[in-house]
Amino acid sequence: MGQKVHPLGFRLGITQPHLSQWYASKKHYSKYVLEDNFVRTILLEKYKRAKFEKIQISRKIEDHLEIVIHAQKPDILIGKKSENLEVFQKQIKKFIFQYRQIEWNSKLKVILYIFRCKNTASSIADFIVENLEKRVPYKVVFVLLKKHLQRQKHSALGMKVQIAG
Repeated sequence: MGQKVHPLGFRLGITQPHLSQWYASKKHYSKYVLEDNFVRTILLEKYKRAKFEKIQISRKIEDHLEIVIHAQKPDILIGKKSENLEVFQKQIKKFIFQYRQIEWNSKLKVILYIFRCKNTASSIADFIVENLEKRVPYKVVFVLLKKHLQRQKHSALGMKVQIAG
């Protein structure tokens, strides 16, 4: 009986970067870890429809926070022509101030980078799950998936999918 190793944890630092990148003293370390976790869980709960791929958080100094968001549907976060970007940025600041329990006027600089991701394993899996939950036959789902991937500019060269149950 072999032990199962999480694939991301196995590759961290070698081929995959960490999702949080910052240095802190012992006094602030646990606070930052919990704050990063809070920001991720709030974003994942509030904006489920955006279908996040990953959320990277980095800090240069204490009041400077960079958040890199990879999502399948970033239009839900910032609008069609980025008209809601400042509103989204203020919401993130509000969440952080709420967590820190300090006044709103405190200086905190939040910089957002939002990218659209299309051809990732989790996005393909989400596409399959959505269609199977709508009770579409699995052979039809694979035909739809093939057409969906061919429409994209940088489509996958090949793919292997296993469905069980």
